[in-house]
Amino acid sequence: MPRLFWKLFLALWLSIMTFAIVVSWINQVIIQSNATEEPAVYDEHLQRLNAKLAQDLKAGGERKLKRTLKALPPGLHNHVFVMDPRGKELLGRDAVLKKIKSTRVKVVTTQLDDTSGQVYLLVTTGRRPPRALLAPGAEGVGMRLGVAAIISALVSLLLARYLAAPLGLLSRASRQLATGDLSVRVGAPLDRRRDEFGQLAQDLDEMAARLQLLQQANQRLLRDVSHELRSPLARLRVALEIARNKDQSRVVDELDRIELESERLEHLVDEVLSLLRESSGAQDLKLSCFDLTDLLQDLVETVNYEISDGCEPIKLQLQPPLLLEADRELLWRVFENLLRNALIHSGAADGIRVVAEQADGKQIRVSVSDSGQGIDETHIDRIFEPFYRVDEARNRGSGGHGLGLAIAASAVRRHGGRISASNRPEGGLEVQVLLPLKQKSGA
Repeated sequence: MPRLFWKLFLALWLSIMTFAIVVSWINQVIIQSNATEEPAVYDEHLQRLNAKLAQDLKAGGERKLKRTLKALPPGLHNHVFVMDPRGKELLGRDAVLKKIKSTRVKVVTTQLDDTSGQVYLLVTTGRRPPRALLAPGAEGVGMRLGVAAIISALVSLLLARYLAAPLGLLSRASRQLATGDLSVRVGAPLDRRRDEFGQLAQDLDEMAARLQLLQQANQRLLRDVSHELRSPLARLRVALEIARNKDQSRVVDELDRIELESERLEHLVDEVLSLLRESSGAQDLKLSCFDLTDLLQDLVETVNYEISDGCEPIKLQLQPPLLLEADRELLWRVFENLLRNALIHSGAADGIRVVAEQADGKQIRVSVSDSGQGIDETHIDRIFEPFYRVDEARNRGSGGHGLGLAIAASAVRRHGGRISASNRPEGGLEVQVLLPLKQKSGA
């Protein structure tokens, strides 16, 4: 059961039990002290008891006297004492008697003689009046109810504060989120609690942080898309203006430029749509079981066919089998993006290497490395963000829009994998992809 349930249960139960214990204790004290007994009745009991003790001492001696003392009712037990001829209390209650005498209550001493003439002293003490809180009657009852009310009010106040304070913080934070303030955080001390309130505060802060990141990403995406669309549209406008002012025989060149910019614009729109599809997960993965070895061999063969003569082909190093249960077409696009990105930013005579192997028996590791300039360490963690490009190493002259790696990263994450990039010690960039290995049936 939730911890908050037990906290509420224990708080209420302890409150009720405390009240019940206090009432029971008060009643027990009143019963044991016979507070309701009238003084005249109490004195009459003592007189009868004195006569009986004297009779028992003569009839049965000290042994019978002890039995009578032990059989006294609780209301009289610590008010009647018998001292032997040596001055010791018969039941060993010397300390109790001494304490009673120190309270200045009435003490009466009576001499008892046994058949042999030895003298015993019978000591009887008066009854102390009960405190006002323990007294019978309307006043005592009122005071006891007042104490119980104060205890219950204190426990209820603490419980109400314990519940109302965090709810107030959560309510204020949720209202701020509703107004669009995504920077709000519940924070300490509520997020350090170990109950449901603490978990809810952490979840609310995490939700606000993710919403803020999504909002920033959307704003950046809109800004970058607007910028990327503005450039080809501006070039189209310039090409059209030039075409109007030129001879008809030279219009063909400008129409070719217009067609090229249109194709670039269409390619950009396709990439943006692909990124949106991958990041939103709108389309289900078309899972199938296949060997990644075959996919990489086909892909490298296709890309090598497009490499110009004189350039070093892509090197492939495999450790089969590499069984996957994944969307084959989607992974084809992932590794094609990585290869084409490496081709763009690697020197013409430099090689590209693809290595695929089992990492730890549970994952497949695929690394795509080039021999280009690499990326500054301050930017390397951001190359998988949409439209992010490092001008020094990945400039706009390459023709890309900074979406290929973002699309690849989103597709890898949808498969439950991870993607990362690092600079190689000998130069160039290495992109590493980890994908979960399909376990053999019965494993």
